[in-house]
Amino acid sequence: MELEVRRVRQAFLSGRSRPLRFRLQQLEALRRMVQEREKDILAAIAADLCKSEFNVYSQEVITVLGEIDFMLENLPEWVTAKPVKKNVLTMLDEAYIQPQPLGVVLIIGAWNYPFVLTIQPLIGAIAAGNAVIIKPSELSENTAKM
Repeated sequence: MELEVRRVRQAFLSGRSRPLRFRLQQLEALRRMVQEREKDILAAIAADLCKSEFNVYSQEVITVLGEIDFMLENLPEWVTAKPVKKNVLTMLDEAYIQPQPLGVVLIIGAWNYPFVLTIQPLIGAIAAGNAVIIKPSELSENTAKM
């Protein structure tokens, strides 16, 4: 695990995950993967939890796709610098707030909603420009293998 954390931290420090274009590409690739592997996702969760296909689709897949679309739509605005009020000391300066990624994110999956409670935080972490390590729940082994 230590080696993986080091590798992911180096990837973050390289700056590769910071550009908006990279984040959008990663989110679009994630959306494509969910759409292309939808049947596999449904089957894995059904095997792990005996949930109906309708429940899995409505509670996990649709939620994830909606979250990705929401991020893709809003992320360009969220990453832009926002000007802030200047005071006497800063009136000659450029003053703004620039959102910045913080580093490496660890996502520990839950067994009861193994897809949505793992992928939804992943979406936010990618959108924020962070590097991610995912540890799926060992209790939902079919979903974890995906």
